Amino acid sequence: MDHTPLFEPAQLGPIQLSNRIMSSGHQTTLVHDHLPTDDFFAYHLTRARGGAGLVVLEAHSVHESGLLTDHTIDASTDAIVEAYEPFAEAIHEADTRLMAQLFHGGRERYAGEYGPPALSASDEPTDRLNVIPRPMETAEVYEMIDAFADAAVRMEQAGLDGVEIVGSHTYLPAQFWSPNVNNRNDEFGGTLENRCRFTVEIADRIREHTTDNFVVGIRLSAEEHSEQGLSFDETLPIIEHIDNTTSLDYWSVVVGSSSTHEGCSYIVPPATESETVTQSPAAVIDQVVDGEMIVTSRINTPEKAMRMLDETGADVVGMTRALIADPELPRKTKSGEWDDVIPCVACNQGCIGRYQEGLPIRCTINPVTGREAEYSDLDSVTTPKSVLVVGGGPAGLVAATTAGERGHDVTLLEATDNLGGQVTAYADLDHRGRYEDWLATLESRLDEHDVTVELNTRFEPDDVAAYDSDEFILATGATGRKPEIPVTESVPAYTAGEALRADDPFGDDVLVADWDGNEAALDVAIEATDAGANVEIVTEAYTPGESVQQYIQNTLLGDLYAEDVTLTPHYRVDAVMGDEVALQNVFNDERERRDSVDTVVFAHGGEANCEQYNILSEADVSVHRVGDCWAPRSLDESVWEAFETATKL
Repeated sequence: MDHTPLFEPAQLGPIQLSNRIMSSGHQTTLVHDHLPTDDFFAYHLTRARGGAGLVVLEAHSVHESGLLTDHTIDASTDAIVEAYEPFAEAIHEADTRLMAQLFHGGRERYAGEYGPPALSASDEPTDRLNVIPRPMETAEVYEMIDAFADAAVRMEQAGLDGVEIVGSHTYLPAQFWSPNVNNRNDEFGGTLENRCRFTVEIADRIREHTTDNFVVGIRLSAEEHSEQGLSFDETLPIIEHIDNTTSLDYWSVVVGSSSTHEGCSYIVPPATESETVTQSPAAVIDQVVDGEMIVTSRINTPEKAMRMLDETGADVVGMTRALIADPELPRKTKSGEWDDVIPCVACNQGCIGRYQEGLPIRCTINPVTGREAEYSDLDSVTTPKSVLVVGGGPAGLVAATTAGERGHDVTLLEATDNLGGQVTAYADLDHRGRYEDWLATLESRLDEHDVTVELNTRFEPDDVAAYDSDEFILATGATGRKPEIPVTESVPAYTAGEALRADDPFGDDVLVADWDGNEAALDVAIEATDAGANVEIVTEAYTPGESVQQYIQNTLLGDLYAEDVTLTPHYRVDAVMGDEVALQNVFNDERERRDSVDTVVFAHGGEANCEQYNILSEADVSVHRVGDCWAPRSLDESVWEAFETATKL
């Protein structure tokens, strides 16, 4: 496909972008004392140098009361100007434009060390975050309008090209314009004009205090995707009124709402959602507003970006998670190196998942993300070593490709007839992301870096001498774990991986035993329901999917409820006796029984494959363990440990 239109210049109000690919505002937690850190600058500068035409920086609180977390950037103080001046200059030298989001979450706020009253248009609670806000006094509303304008002035003083008013996902501007939230009786409540006044006044005040060359845009949710939220038919008159009443250079169109479990999943859409979720409303908005339009969603390939430009009339597309996974996606796409792009798999683990845990941004499949200051350029070795990597799962593939890239002579052994390890069990599931594409990219890099691959080759004791390697990296992974409980032979009992790989493993009634609220249990349940089975998930956790990133958890649990899957928290499987399964409460040992179970699947984590380590530990060789063979954990740890180990050889 010809991607030329993606790289045509785009006008955004008074400024021109070098191309139509942007990194939209997203939280990084690369923040200290509410100011950006050197890692923050390195992270965004890498994406600018990778070819993004526009970088919009994350939510900047315009007022102390809007500091969403302890890691929110504070744009209400002049310290932000000094912090950004050299950064803005460096971004511009990369031929990229730079903007920042101006934000106040209102009632949408997380708890920090101290939780002052949340402010909103009214005292309507937010269900997901369980916050009851304090209605703002009229004088406070005007003070907040001034705070937005003052923050915009600071951004222009720092050298940024513009600001984006965050009215999306039912944050504070949307709380004012929504009749479901705003029940005020002053000039900011009641009629459509009054409810939109807060947003209009913000835009007008920013215009009054900044120059004509400064961009002012807005981000909003075209529809909130929940029963309590606004539909597109309800949002469109709001958009039309704001557009007719004030001057905005662009409209950034998203969907979803932070205030409900159903709506929040669209903030960072999981793999179950396509880029088309914003397509229809964006196409309509493009016809009714004067300014340019930006569309974002799960736009993770150039082909999807091209379709969105063509079918919505958008001027710019947000490819944020794709750029988190590979900041050089624009450059590689333009130069025809698409096969070398690290594909976003939409797992939400390293990006939004870590933010929600208060941790710095990472990418599950790109270990450099968030660590650009240290690892953006891998040094080639002056004295290559002979490196033997044992195991062709994700950890082994990352270790082998990284060591090969640095110039080592690498051989990779895999005991089976294919690469990919445990990932192959779920790589092709419809509700998962592009894991197959990621594995394909890693395999192509094996060839690129002259890694010798030996399939169907199990590492044996004699191989220590036979391969005569300088360094051994063990990435032999883990096998599925089954609890040590009585299990009758008359009922098939699988691990999650075995069930996902097997042909027709499910009977009519399937019980999934979930140890820690993991995603594998949800995978199995979805596959079993698709096969027509009646399914129950029995979990020892507080809820099924507890350890899964919440937007993905919300979506998959919603799908399972729709299929009448029974969800039973706080119980473990104690025994499988014939077609009867005994359950035990994890809190008080209370017992229950399930009859007529045809299939039991244990989603109980892994058991480390450490046989090869025992062999090597007795030999006088340099050996490194990475990933699940060291201890079963998540894909994040496997990829990171493999990469870090290979960079130190």
